[in-house]
Amino acid sequence: MEPTRIAAVRQIRKRLALVATVAGTLAVGACEGLFSVSRVCTLGGQASITVHVRDAASDIPIASGATLIQRDGAFVDSTTRPLGLGAWSDSVPLYSSAATSRPGTYGVTVRRPGYVQWDSAQVSVRALECGISPVTLTARLQSLD
Repeated sequence: MEPTRIAAVRQIRKRLALVATVAGTLAVGACEGLFSVSRVCTLGGQASITVHVRDAASDIPIASGATLIQRDGAFVDSTTRPLGLGAWSDSVPLYSSAATSRPGTYGVTVRRPGYVQWDSAQVSVRALECGISPVTLTARLQSLD
């Protein structure tokens, strides 16, 4: 074997030995109660409010073309689902990416062409020790016809 390859193999073996030592120490410590993990927080955020948009008469999902607006004091964010993405898009709920993992008391509005605007006031998203308690709503829109 080449000298550089031998050195690389030795380096990898040293790293694997270190990983095995650390893993073993953690496993023994966990079994003996030396380490305490009360919760694990994820780094990623989650939508504070998710809204399923449905036709009130037929109960068919109609999220395509709908706009979600979330307001909490001076904070305002909106998102619109474009039309023409296919039937799968209608059943995927709307959410605001700016309000990800953001607690607060929101006013929520859903608008869609051909339908009466839907509003819900005082939607509370609570802060938890590790993130938020997300809220899922269903907006049943009344047709203008």
